Amino acid sequence: MIHTFKAEQTDAGLNFDIHMDKDKNAYCFIGENGAGKTNLLENMAKTLVYCHSIFKYKKENLKYAGSFSENYIIDKIKDFKLDLPVGISLNENKIKDRDRDKFRFAIFEHIPNSNINFIFDKPIVFIGARNRGYTENIDRNHVRILGNSYDRFLEAFYRSFNYMSGKSLGDTEIADWFVSRLIINPNFVPRHQDRSSEVANLLMLMQELEPALEGLIIRKNDGTNVDIVFGEGKLFFNKIPIDKLATGYVAIIKIFQEILAGYGGWTGLIDPSADLSDVEGIVFIDEIESHLHPVWQYKIIPLLKKFFPKTAFYIATHSPTVISATEQGEAYELKKKGNNVTAKKLGNPREWYLADVFSQAFHVSFDSVQAESEQGTSGLTQMLKNFSDMVKHHTNKDQNLKQDIEDLYQKILPRLGADDPRRRSLDSLKSLVK
Repeated sequence: MIHTFKAEQTDAGLNFDIHMDKDKNAYCFIGENGAGKTNLLENMAKTLVYCHSIFKYKKENLKYAGSFSENYIIDKIKDFKLDLPVGISLNENKIKDRDRDKFRFAIFEHIPNSNINFIFDKPIVFIGARNRGYTENIDRNHVRILGNSYDRFLEAFYRSFNYMSGKSLGDTEIADWFVSRLIINPNFVPRHQDRSSEVANLLMLMQELEPALEGLIIRKNDGTNVDIVFGEGKLFFNKIPIDKLATGYVAIIKIFQEILAGYGGWTGLIDPSADLSDVEGIVFIDEIESHLHPVWQYKIIPLLKKFFPKTAFYIATHSPTVISATEQGEAYELKKKGNNVTAKKLGNPREWYLADVFSQAFHVSFDSVQAESEQGTSGLTQMLKNFSDMVKHHTNKDQNLKQDIEDLYQKILPRLGADDPRRRSLDSLKSLVK
């Protein structure tokens, strides 16, 4: 996958020089607003499209070679174009040289003639953040059904291409996805063309993310029933009209849908019966935490890694909770100096306390913020330290000091939750004062 990426003069005017550990399942990027997180994901994805084997002529060792030249596909996307940086290097391979390659836009029809040494031969899925928490219900005047393998590939490709180009998708995408996979009686569909398994996979992901949703899938008599219902002209998910779902549910469904639909579209060209959880591909997700509760934010990356073990995820986030679930070599802070952007590895956030994630990764000092809000008085950490020192020095049973300890204890107590481990330490120290 991608472990180094250099780009000069992106469409946002940025120059990237990014280095990451090799062979990780997830790479998470944080950084201040304007540091280039989204632009980095977009340009890495567009570079992989530019280098993809679909634009190569048929070769035995490339799975997707020759796909673009199929009449059904080339007629639809030959006029698409990629806005590429002036210079690009990926995994130490020179993709585009600013002195040799004068073009900025690469038109699909001309890409097969490009002289590129690096070839990418895996599915690409890009999931943008725009409108992720919103959906409408089905439009009965425009009900979609699944087309052939080329149709499914093109639909998946269109979605990712639009996202990596900064566009959003239609308002009925979620409902259309369910309907197109469930509207036809599976008894009328050849086994290798039945896509209802994608719905079951999505619901499995939902149930693992949120155990309270058990019952979305019911298995009996060697069959699988899913809790997706059509009635009164609407689609219902877990007995709720899909357009009335909480934004968090809509957002997470869209993420799972895009991965499954994307992989289904790509693998349909070469192996329609492929296990989508076993696909070796690459997925880009912008602002993965958008609309998600912190519990889901903490669980989402481990869940994706578990369910898609052969996928490399490249993720942009502002969430300390998301970062706290990453492991060694998976989290990077983008550092911007002028127009130049580099990446600093954050170590192993999973082993940090959440306060350390805030301070080490996001440079948030709670004590300094707290001190300002208290108009110069000591922060909570300093108050706890003072309390500990006062108890330690309470050896002569000084009644004045005892009262000071009591006063400070009463000041600290309201600021610690009942399950805060510091509360137990505080009470333990207080018990020593007789």
